[in-house]
Amino acid sequence: MATRRNVLALAAAFTALSLSSFTAPRAQADPVKIRIGWSTMPGHMIPVLYSKPEILKHYGKSYTVEPIRFRGSSPQITAMAANEIDMAAFSPLVLALAVNNARLDVKAVADIIQDGVGEYHSETFLVRADSGITKVEDMKGKRIGTNAIGSASDTAIRAMFRNKKMQDKRDFTMVEVAFPNIPAMLDERKIDMGTVLQPMSDQLLATGKYKTLFTAKEAMGPSQLVFLAANGKFLKDNKTALMDFFEDHVRAVRWFTDRANRTEAVKIVADFMQQSPDTLPHLFTKNDYFRDPYMFPNVKTLQDSIDVAVELALAPKGLKVDPDYVDLSFVQEAKKRIEASPK
Repeated sequence: MATRRNVLALAAAFTALSLSSFTAPRAQADPVKIRIGWSTMPGHMIPVLYSKPEILKHYGKSYTVEPIRFRGSSPQITAMAANEIDMAAFSPLVLALAVNNARLDVKAVADIIQDGVGEYHSETFLVRADSGITKVEDMKGKRIGTNAIGSASDTAIRAMFRNKKMQDKRDFTMVEVAFPNIPAMLDERKIDMGTVLQPMSDQLLATGKYKTLFTAKEAMGPSQLVFLAANGKFLKDNKTALMDFFEDHVRAVRWFTDRANRTEAVKIVADFMQQSPDTLPHLFTKNDYFRDPYMFPNVKTLQDSIDVAVELALAPKGLKVDPDYVDLSFVQEAKKRIEASPK
C-alpha cells in the first residue's frame, strides 16, 4: 500500500534509482529464478502458492520462485528499480507512481485480488454502533483511520467523501493507523471510523457493537485491488520459462480456491500464518475477495482506480494502462494450456 512518505517524498529517489534500472542483464539460468514481492496474507497468497509440487508441472524444471515480503506496495517500486525483484504486488496508484515517477518498464500481468465483484467481499468501513453515526454526512468533524495515504482503501474513503462534497482537513481528519490497530482505536474512541479487514470485520460486526457505514464497492464500484506487476525486460528475456510459471501459478490459485480443496487449502495458509484454521472462516468463500479463475486482471477497474486517485490529488499524473502497461499474453496462454489439459 502507498504511504504518505512514499507517495510524496520518494519520487526523486525512485527517479534516481530508475537511471540504473535493468542495465545489467540477468544471467540466463535453468531454471529461471523469479523473485516476487508480496505484503499481505492471506490476500496475496504468493508465499503458499508453490507449496503443492504435485499440482505444479514446471516448478524446478524451467523456473523457481523466491517470495520476498515487503511492508506494502510502494517499497516494491524501489526494489524493482534496484533489480532486486522481478514481479511485485501493486495497487493501481503504485503502478502509476512506478511508471511516472520511477520511470520503470513495468506491466500488469495477472490478478491477485479484486474488491466488490458480484457477491464477493468488499472492504468495510466500520463505526461503533453507539456512535450516533448513521450516514457519511455524520462524519463531519470526525476522525477516520486509514492504513496509508494513497492506499486502495484510502482512495475508496476519499472517493465516498468526495461524492458527499466533503474534503479532508476541512470536513474530517485522516489518521494513519496500521490495519491491525484500527479495531483498538475504534474501541478507545481515538478514531470514529476505520477500515477493518477480514476476518476481523465479520467478527466485529457479529458482536453488535459495530456497524458498516459503507463499503469500498459503494464508494467506487468493483475494483482491481491488487495485481501482479512484472519487469518488462524480465518478461521479454524469459518468455518461455514464464509461460510455464504462469501455467503453474494459475493452476495453483485454481486449486486453492476450489471448494473441494478448501479444508486443506485453509490449513496450508493457516500453518504459514502460524494460526488456527478456525481463525480464517472467510477464506475462499464469498466473504473473501474475488480472484479471477484464470487470473485475468480487470484492466478497466484498474484504470478507473488510477483516474480516481488523480482526481483526488493522490497522484500528480495519470496513466493510460492499456496497451503499454499491461500484458495479458501470459495468463491467456495459461488458460489455453489448462483448458487443453485440466489436470
